[in-house]
Amino acid sequence: MKRVIALKGAAATLIFYSLATGNAAANLDQHDLEMLKTAKNVEIVSQKIAKAYFYKHMDIRRELADKDLKESLDQLKNDLLTLKKGITGKEETNVSKFLTYTGDELDQALAKPYSKESGALMIDFSESLLEGADFLSTKHGKGKDGEVGMLTQVENLLFLLERVNKYYIAHKAGFKDYNNVVQLENAVADFEKGLAKINSYGHYPLPLQDSVKKINKFWPVAKEFYLGVQQNALPVIVLASTDKLEQEVNALVKFHHQEAEREN
Repeated sequence: MKRVIALKGAAATLIFYSLATGNAAANLDQHDLEMLKTAKNVEIVSQKIAKAYFYKHMDIRRELADKDLKESLDQLKNDLLTLKKGITGKEETNVSKFLTYTGDELDQALAKPYSKESGALMIDFSESLLEGADFLSTKHGKGKDGEVGMLTQVENLLFLLERVNKYYIAHKAGFKDYNNVVQLENAVADFEKGLAKINSYGHYPLPLQDSVKKINKFWPVAKEFYLGVQQNALPVIVLASTDKLEQEVNALVKFHHQEAEREN
């Protein structure tokens, strides 16, 4: 075994500590990355479930909505279980318990016939799940830059697309509270801020550069559909626009996840 003998004092101590604990530190980073990605998944499906719920009960692309609803519920259950097993600390444990409780209540609401009351509950559940998941993702992603920061950015784009679509279809289902319109508009503005950060990233391989170009080309069109929520009734076009954008964003998510794992 080679020994470092030239350095003394704090420098030698730091090198020894790094060598002795390097694997533990890497494992900790990997754990944070897993918890971050899982919490971001919950943020996304919290919006997707409500979106699919309204599409299903308005009988718009019903088969697709029913499929999305089932898959999103399965994803939610798996993610909540992962968080429950992986988080530590009293505060995070309490948030995890709250998320599980909310998920159970959501299941019970889905078993009941659709009504204005159940629709309102679905919006409330999606916001409660979002708040808890956002707390956990912030805990595990706070101060992260580099590829982990970029992963957070691109996953946030997926969340924002689902959020915009959720409030659009909820508006068409009769939930025309102006606050819902404001939430939609805020999500559109946040998407543009996130897209600017994606555009400033200079390390995409050629296929993903094409994905970024497609997002930038189509976003102005989709944006007009989204912001026309109070004038237009284009739920099928809005859904197709969301799917088109998400297809390209998902390619970026996969790339940044791989890069984040390599970086850690």
